[in-house]
Amino acid sequence: MKRCPQCNRTYTDDALSFCLDDGSPLVSASAPSSFDPGATVQYPQSRETSPQPTIAYGPGQMPPPSMPPPQWTPMPPIAPQKRSVWPWILGIGAVLVFMGIGGLILIIALASMSNNNNNRSANANLNANSANRNGNTSSNANTRATLSSYTDDFSTENWYSGTSQFGRSWYDNDEFHMHSTKTGYIVLYAPNRKDYYDENSTVRITTRSVDGEAPNSGYGLLIHGIKTDTSFQDIGFLIKNGDNPQYAIVQHKASSESKIVNWTPSSTIRTGTTPNQLEVRIRDRKLDFYINGQFVTSITDSENLQNGRVGLYTSDTTEVAFDDLEISK
Repeated sequence: MKRCPQCNRTYTDDALSFCLDDGSPLVSASAPSSFDPGATVQYPQSRETSPQPTIAYGPGQMPPPSMPPPQWTPMPPIAPQKRSVWPWILGIGAVLVFMGIGGLILIIALASMSNNNNNRSANANLNANSANRNGNTSSNANTRATLSSYTDDFSTENWYSGTSQFGRSWYDNDEFHMHSTKTGYIVLYAPNRKDYYDENSTVRITTRSVDGEAPNSGYGLLIHGIKTDTSFQDIGFLIKNGDNPQYAIVQHKASSESKIVNWTPSSTIRTGTTPNQLEVRIRDRKLDFYINGQFVTSITDSENLQNGRVGLYTSDTTEVAFDDLEISK
C-alpha cells in the first residue's frame, strides 16, 4: 500500500509512484492496527483551480522536473444521435403521390384514346343502327363513313322519258314520274353508266304515290338489272301503301316475274301520299331490306347475280314519283 504525503490518499496499486490528485511522490504505508473502515475519512482541502502564474527562472536555474501527467480513466464513447425517420416518410409519401398522379394521367390518356377509337367506330357504322335496334345482327351493315356515294336527285334528265306500250315516264319538279298500262307493270333501268351499277353497295331511293292510291302489283326499287335484246332479269323490292301496307321481294328472270318473299304486312310503310324510303344493302349474295330505316327482311341471291344496274318499277295506271337515288360503295 502507498500513501500520498500531501493529501494522505492511499493507493493499493504498488505500480503507482505519484499521486493522481496532486502528483506528489507516494510513500509506503501500512494500515494501523486500529484501522476502522467506518471511521470518518478526511478529504483534502479544496484545491485552487485558478491558473498558476507563470514562473520565470534565472540564468543557470533549472526548472523542477515536470510531473508525469495523471492517469485518467477514458470517457465512455458518445452514443450516436438517432436520426428522425420523418424526412424519409415524407420523401416516400411524396414519391407515391407523384406516382399516383402519373398513373391517373396515364389512365385518362388511355381512356381518351379508347373513347376516340369508339367514336370513330360509331361514325363508321351509322347505317347499322337501325338494324341493331330491330334485332338484326347481320354482318351486312354498311360503314357509310368510308363509302363513296353517287346521288341522282333527278334534277338532270339522265333517265329515259317517254311513252311506250308498257307505260309512261317523265320528269316533273325534280322528280321522276312513272305509271304503267292498265294490264301490266313497267320496268325501267338506269342509264348504262358505271355510277348506276350496284355491286357490294347500298342503294336507297325515296318514292311516293302521287294520289295516295296503291298500284295493284306495287311499286319500288330494282337491283342487279341486266337487259338484253330479248329479256331482262333483276330483283325488285316493292311496297303497297294502301289501307293494309305491305312489301314483297320479286325476281325477274327471262322477262318473267316470281315472288321471293310474298306480300307481307308492315307498319313501317307510310300510307297516303307520304314518301317512303326503300333501301337494299348488298354484300355479295346477301341482301338486307329496309323501309324508312327499319330492317324488314333478308335473303340470299340464289341466282348469284351480285352486280347490275339499279332500276325503277311500278304497276297499274296509278302515278308514282321517285327522288333522291343514292348508291354508296
